[in-house]
Amino acid sequence: MQIDETVTLIPGLPNDVASLILSFIPYSHQARLKPTCKSWKLFLSSKTLIALRQTHRNLSHLLCIFPQDPSVASPYLFDPQNLAWCPLPPMPCNPHVYGLCNFTSLSIGPHLYVIGGSLFDTRSFPIDRPSPSSAVFRFDFNTSSWDFLAPMLTPRGSFACAAVPSSGEILVAGGGSRHTLFSAAGSRMTSVERYDIGRNEWVAMDGLPGFRAGCAGFFVGEGEEREFWVMGGYGESRTISGVFPIDEYYRDAVVMELKNGDGGGRWRELGDMWEEGERVRLGKIVVIEDGDDRGHPAVFMLDGNDIFR
Repeated sequence: MQIDETVTLIPGLPNDVASLILSFIPYSHQARLKPTCKSWKLFLSSKTLIALRQTHRNLSHLLCIFPQDPSVASPYLFDPQNLAWCPLPPMPCNPHVYGLCNFTSLSIGPHLYVIGGSLFDTRSFPIDRPSPSSAVFRFDFNTSSWDFLAPMLTPRGSFACAAVPSSGEILVAGGGSRHTLFSAAGSRMTSVERYDIGRNEWVAMDGLPGFRAGCAGFFVGEGEEREFWVMGGYGESRTISGVFPIDEYYRDAVVMELKNGDGGGRWRELGDMWEEGERVRLGKIVVIEDGDDRGHPAVFMLDGNDIFR
């Protein structure tokens, strides 16, 4: 949708200048400004706005939060730079599954990706046992609609996930089938995959050194010096009196150096992040770009109804 040149966006200013000014309005505020006038409604729904945002700003600093199961509640965008919330349309759901959790969401350009997770499937037996999901959804900020994308090669929930800087690719690592309704148990995996956004396809990579789920993933650096960090999480589980499963939480991290033109280097292990006795079990960790400070991500922890930075 292109803006009619005869339509005035801001009286007294050329439309190209007015367009640039309006493009700096946070996405979380656009819904409230669209009813201002017809020209603003057209512009704030146009492809011109998306093109300007990709040139001068990005949406990768937004957090997508699902207060409940996506099958019964709509997601919300949280803009930590402007402390504003914005509701999104409900995510498309399969009528045979319910209780989706432990998925990962991240924003790249004009799109929001929701990947994997753990859920219950009424077609499986027993139906009270959680299953990992390989589904991938994408929300288009321009059309305000959801699409289905190619599924992951290996279903997973509670995994590390991050966008590869300046490449149009996404990496996922580890994960399993554990569900939030259970305190422990479930599967763990070492699988690592890379998603090519342009080709809409997944490719397997070298796996993690060991089983790891419930971990956080992010990139540090750019160009030839970028590294994919996978931190924390849990691995093998043990039981109390041979009955009650308990997770063994990691205090360390593993790092893979990514080089242009190959599938990534080998994993190297780092030392412990916490001392013995310190808290190692945290809430959901989310890592996003920190405004204009590229290469140095902002880390948020979602713990219940609280958001920590």
